[in-house]
Amino acid sequence: MSEQDNIRTTEAYYDALNAHDVGRLSQYQASGYTFQAPGLPGPVGSGEDAAYTQGFIDAFPDLHFELTHKIAQGDFVVVNWVGTGTHDGPLRTPSGDSVPATGRKGTNFGSNTIEFEDGKVLHSWVYFDMAALLAQLGLMPGM
Repeated sequence: MSEQDNIRTTEAYYDALNAHDVGRLSQYQASGYTFQAPGLPGPVGSGEDAAYTQGFIDAFPDLHFELTHKIAQGDFVVVNWVGTGTHDGPLRTPSGDSVPATGRKGTNFGSNTIEFEDGKVLHSWVYFDMAALLAQLGLMPGM
């Protein structure tokens, strides 16, 4: 697939996220898909990715990502984003506990590096500052 095709698939992936349609995400994922993000113990597969993503949607029912930069080279696309949302639901922690809703709004800046294989997402690495998000929610001292 072309770099432009990979960018279009990335945009469609984020459209599904913004629609809170976690089930639709799997249609963009290749066989052997892996996902890494803050709060996960390491790379996980599609099912664990869906649960992780749904956890943030449940905690932030108005969660929205704005893609600010998109760069493609070969089989890779890197997007920078601004994520916003209001903490109106319980936020699950890696230990399985949950943090009650604070009602506070959060804004976080992040990046996603995506590797494609035959037009599908093979690997996705998400980076964002979890500590900054928790500080905005009043769950840890500000920085």
